[in-house]
Amino acid sequence: MIPKIFVTISALTTIFLGLLMFPLTAHAQAGRSITIIPPKFELFGNPGDTLPEQIRVKNNSDVPATYSIIVEDFTTSGEEGQVVIEGESESTSYSLGNWIETESQDLILQPNEEKTVSFLITIPRNAEPGGHYASILFQSGGEQVPGSAAVSQRVGSLILLRVSGNVTEDADVESFTVPSYSQSGPIDFTLRVKNNGNVHMIPQGTIIVENILGQKVAELPIDSRNVLSGAIRKMDTVWDKKSLLGRYKATMIASYGQGAQKKSLTAVTDFTVASPLAIILITVGIIAAVVLLIALVAGRKRFSKAFKMMTTGK
Repeated sequence: MIPKIFVTISALTTIFLGLLMFPLTAHAQAGRSITIIPPKFELFGNPGDTLPEQIRVKNNSDVPATYSIIVEDFTTSGEEGQVVIEGESESTSYSLGNWIETESQDLILQPNEEKTVSFLITIPRNAEPGGHYASILFQSGGEQVPGSAAVSQRVGSLILLRVSGNVTEDADVESFTVPSYSQSGPIDFTLRVKNNGNVHMIPQGTIIVENILGQKVAELPIDSRNVLSGAIRKMDTVWDKKSLLGRYKATMIASYGQGAQKKSLTAVTDFTVASPLAIILITVGIIAAVVLLIALVAGRKRFSKAFKMMTTGK
């Protein structure tokens, strides 16, 4: 008889910075879920400051739930802004976890019960200016059931702290692209921004689309996303108009930074939209116009020759 194997899986919930404006609900196990509000904090502080904050946590299920409260640094992976919890990694310039103290390390919630969890951020007097990032995680118990795997899952709220001082704000447009040719709309624009500074930033701006005559035909807000220090972030914007025809120019104009020190980002790209039928009709029209022009020129020469013979007899 083969002995039963109990496997413990620690699964980190995938969190995207761009989606963090909405309440975060996670399903820890079948029939269990937890809501965390807010799912993201964007804070500002000076060296030596103490910042008191609170998180609301609700058990949406019909059974009691127990969670361990864990504080860990995070960073992002890839250009979609996927959050990666760094665990017990060595302290870096962007660490924040060691500055956070929660009021407790465990949380018990009855069915449909909501509680407030307080925490305190103590910024050291010698704190490095710029961005510091951590997450307060709520980890489910991961009880073992005979014959099945025990699942332990962590969901949390992200904390982005900006510490005042000699902050460097610098960003570049890595690329601004659109399909060079499309048969019809919608048209997808992709903006990739690299943050070269030491603090997170959110580019905000628009994409202005002009036709071949230089007339503005659309103005689209870019899909603004947080870009962490040293990261590249992709932002997609869709022009959802379907009936399009012609050559267009798209100009991206954005700004980032704090207060009067805002900096700008610009980029330009061109693209063509035309259905195969439209291309055929345009091609036939151009050929017909050329043939007509040749005929008119040839006819004019014959007319001039005949008129000369009538008037001069030669």
